[in-house]
Amino acid sequence: MSDTKTPPFWRGLTGPRLTALLTAIVAIGPFSISFYVPSLPDIALSLNATPAQAQATMTTYLAGFAFAQLVYGPLSDRFGRRPILIGALILFILASALCAATQTIEQLQLARMVQGFGACCGPVLGRAMVRDLFQGTAMVRVFSVIGTAIALAPAVAPSLGGFIEQALGWQASFLALGLFGMTLLFLALRFLDESNQNPNPEALQPRRLVQIYASLLVNPVFMGHVLVGALTFAGIFSYHASTAFIFMEELGLSPSEFGLLAFITVPAYASGNIITGKLAAKVSKHVLVGIGVICTVSGSILVESLSDTVSLTRVIAPMLIYFFGFGLILAHATAGALQPFPRVAGSASATMGFIQMACGALATFGAGYFYAGNGAGPLGLILLGFSALAGLCFFTLVPRKAPISEK
Repeated sequence: MSDTKTPPFWRGLTGPRLTALLTAIVAIGPFSISFYVPSLPDIALSLNATPAQAQATMTTYLAGFAFAQLVYGPLSDRFGRRPILIGALILFILASALCAATQTIEQLQLARMVQGFGACCGPVLGRAMVRDLFQGTAMVRVFSVIGTAIALAPAVAPSLGGFIEQALGWQASFLALGLFGMTLLFLALRFLDESNQNPNPEALQPRRLVQIYASLLVNPVFMGHVLVGALTFAGIFSYHASTAFIFMEELGLSPSEFGLLAFITVPAYASGNIITGKLAAKVSKHVLVGIGVICTVSGSILVESLSDTVSLTRVIAPMLIYFFGFGLILAHATAGALQPFPRVAGSASATMGFIQMACGALATFGAGYFYAGNGAGPLGLILLGFSALAGLCFFTLVPRKAPISEK
């Protein structure tokens, strides 16, 4: 397909409305990660926790998110995308209510893990549905729209979360997430058809699962694209986890002021995605991703080199370069990883998501472990480490020409 028309079998929403709904479904993951970030200092104070324990609620969310993808992928390959999506959204709604009702930091960490387990349905199944319904440059265009939403979600989410935190407290943030989940559940029930027209009856067989995951993990084309996207994405997680304390605890910003700061990075990330979408059919993917990697490494170096003094400008200005580079990378990295695997798109999407969230969990753990009220130095080192590894994977694994799809 050279455009974004859906195939003849599809009976759900079409055109921009379908793209918008799929985008919202995918965005539930990053939206739920950062929506409560302005509440982290209040959570630590309210539940008698340390900053590291409060940041660990993000780590446990990402851990649940990561492992659930290994379940949702093959389940959707076997039984279809729609029923798995509906069940997972129900789990997300219940877990959000549980988060709001917790009384200790340990309970919240556990509830966040369950919430992450439910939220991961969005990126896994949304990406797999895009893979089911679109091909070629049309897929890249849709992924570029989704990528822009993934950029907006971490900006809009803490902005809204900051106002809710300031007005109603941290529990209300989790109740608001539950309401978001209920809205998506209604829309999915009402407007989504089944996109998986070739269910794989062997998708849940243990031997088959091991074969699928093993074949993906040793495939250099798949792993090259996945690792470039996952390692640079991990830097975004470490940024959000760290700046909640750097900006609010060290610089004295209010939750609502901190939330509004997230919008500053949106134009940089959105610009990268827009450029990717516009030039997808004209400029080599390898060139665009390569420029993106250079930008993320450069931004990381600047964060670390300017970390001797804590200020908004010294952190945010270098991160604009990082976010722009990430915008250039994400859509091509996602499409490049999934394009060759139509028969196991769900499992491929799940494996990609697992690696992304595992890297994110590692990054947020490092952000909490090394941060001790000492500014952006630890953040700069984490960013530099992950972006340098992404560059190594890009230059050694990502092919210059598009791979051939498997039948």
